[in-house]
Amino acid sequence: KIFRRTAEAIFNRNTHYYSHNLKKQTTSPTQKFNQKQTRKPITMTDAHNSQSILLIGATGRSGQKILHQLLINPTKPKIHVFCRNSSKLDPDYQKRCSTIIQGDARSVTDIERAVSVSDADTIIVAIGNGDKLGKTDTRTANAKAVATVMQQPGMEHVKAVVLSSTGAGSNDIIVGFGIGKLIEYQLRHILKDHDGQESAFLDSGLADRTVIIRPTSLTDGKANGKFVEFDDKVKSPTIHIDRGDVAVYAVQQACSSSFHGKTVNITGEK
Repeated sequence: KIFRRTAEAIFNRNTHYYSHNLKKQTTSPTQKFNQKQTRKPITMTDAHNSQSILLIGATGRSGQKILHQLLINPTKPKIHVFCRNSSKLDPDYQKRCSTIIQGDARSVTDIERAVSVSDADTIIVAIGNGDKLGKTDTRTANAKAVATVMQQPGMEHVKAVVLSSTGAGSNDIIVGFGIGKLIEYQLRHILKDHDGQESAFLDSGLADRTVIIRPTSLTDGKANGKFVEFDDKVKSPTIHIDRGDVAVYAVQQACSSSFHGKTVNITGEK
């Protein structure tokens, strides 16, 4: 029972998408870019006159929280959303975004188009694969596409903030009585996908331009603005962190004037 409850709790943080039953709007501010567009060069000067942030995965539970934090951030960045289906976005959020770009998160062409349209200098990746525990490469494929675009000429200024997971990369899930190892086995396919996600950035020479965030098990409705960082090979101080607090941390990193690449494990404060 302990393993089952803990495994379910850890798994909950891997859910990045949820469905809304919203009525289809007869008129919408959503801007769809379904045709291939001519890419215009992005210079360092142009990109940083006003920060422009591209959010990938805004329709998921974590993505919605991040979008909310971006909208209330005092730096007032230009917010651009990339998603597969814009009808899942809150209509009010749609109105407040600069652009909403629909496309395939696995596609280099679509990601390149989104970065060009938005003139993004920061990309926040909050993509997932629902509640599925089976084999998946959704996160890895998206990360490879984003990393490929970031390595292109003229994209040297583009940074990334990526939501990964506790247990990914060099981090271990440490829970008493060896339960952590059982959880890692239960989540092996998801963690493998997160491993691929992290490697896509770190093995492409983008470590100094990428912040990878590994939260512990996610909760909802318990945000208190408090979180702590912890090392890879130690037991986390707690096993939960609220999505709202992860969103605050992610947006702080994205909007920081002193951005520097790092991989960090975070959890809620006791």
